[in-house]
Amino acid sequence: MQEKFMDKMEQDIMDADMPESEKSKLLKNLFQLKEQKVNLMVTGATGCGKSSTINALFKTEVAKVGTSPDPETMEITKYELDNLIIWDTPGLGDGKEADVRHAKNIISKLNEQNEKGELLIDLVLVILDGSSRDFGTSYNLINEVIIPNLGKDKEERILVAINQADVAKKGRYWNYELNKPESPLEKFLDEMVNSVQKRIKEATGIDITPIYYSAGFKEEGMEQGSPYNLSKLLYYIIKFTPKKKRLVYINNLNSDKSAWENSDRQDNYRSGFFDLLDDIADEIMYKVDDFKDKVEEFIDIINPFNYCYITTATCEAYGKPDDCYELTMFRKFRDRWLQNQPDGKELIARYYATAPAIVELINKQPDRMSIYNNINKQYLSKCLSYIESGDNEKCKTTYIAMMEHLYGEQKKWQRNSAVTE
Repeated sequence: MQEKFMDKMEQDIMDADMPESEKSKLLKNLFQLKEQKVNLMVTGATGCGKSSTINALFKTEVAKVGTSPDPETMEITKYELDNLIIWDTPGLGDGKEADVRHAKNIISKLNEQNEKGELLIDLVLVILDGSSRDFGTSYNLINEVIIPNLGKDKEERILVAINQADVAKKGRYWNYELNKPESPLEKFLDEMVNSVQKRIKEATGIDITPIYYSAGFKEEGMEQGSPYNLSKLLYYIIKFTPKKKRLVYINNLNSDKSAWENSDRQDNYRSGFFDLLDDIADEIMYKVDDFKDKVEEFIDIINPFNYCYITTATCEAYGKPDDCYELTMFRKFRDRWLQNQPDGKELIARYYATAPAIVELINKQPDRMSIYNNINKQYLSKCLSYIESGDNEKCKTTYIAMMEHLYGEQKKWQRNSAVTE
């Protein structure tokens, strides 16, 4: 996001039609948010992809990627991206003497305090090399260097992430066209996650659930490859960051949507991002009209779940673009109202799990345009009218009725496809 998020919010509050006393209160809250700094330590064994990860997340070349045998980062390097401060540590595993020196520097930084007497480092991101079968150096780093020096709430201050998922089995079972793992590789990666979790807990008593991803390999002077599961990595980075500091990330993230589009989609990260950010500034969120829009703009870039599937497919059938009025209204209904209802997240999750297969079946039918016309006439146009009139409950009821109708039709289309085949 080119223009600074906080600066836009400040101007919106100044221009808002509200009493001066209310403006003063909101501005005070905003200024407190603007003063927050996030200190993120990124560490791991040599060659695990720390620099590639930093560059993928923040679309910057501040971190030099090592493609030669010699490690690029020899001392802890500090990168300042506005209020986001990244501490890139040297890679361990290049000799006992060097590892001892690096470990001492990491321990010193973990015990450093800010001006308020609080530990400086908010979160430690430990990156493991998924292409390696030997995590010995990483286990020593996690179990003997990092965890003993995290202070209180250790489990909330460390995130373990397995990079290079695409070459975890030497590139086998990686779908390069779709940029995601196939089933045998997914199983292998899940087993790796469980093994790492078990080893750390046995050694430290701390229960940490790693995630896997790929930052995208980069040769020097070349464009970085397409990442995988970057949205999931970011989601957990934000989740483990203190609530009052989470908005810091908005100004600095990679604005290239293609970097975020491939993920395992095991969770509804879109809803999750809203939950994480909603906790920060409720008063600003609901008293300044543009705040939610700006948060949505941020989430639209970084989350892979910006799909309405059936609604999108219907609009596409009519030749309407992804940012058309109808889709924009339905997405706002989902994000601003439905997900906040008692059964909203469950309905959204079920929809994401079932709608893609329904759309795929519809598109195989010889009368697909007739089907989309009926969906629009009987359900979507009515839902849109309800949204416009503020009757969200009726919209929800109608949308549920549409899905129940389509579940019944799905069985018929599946039978027809079986007969055809």
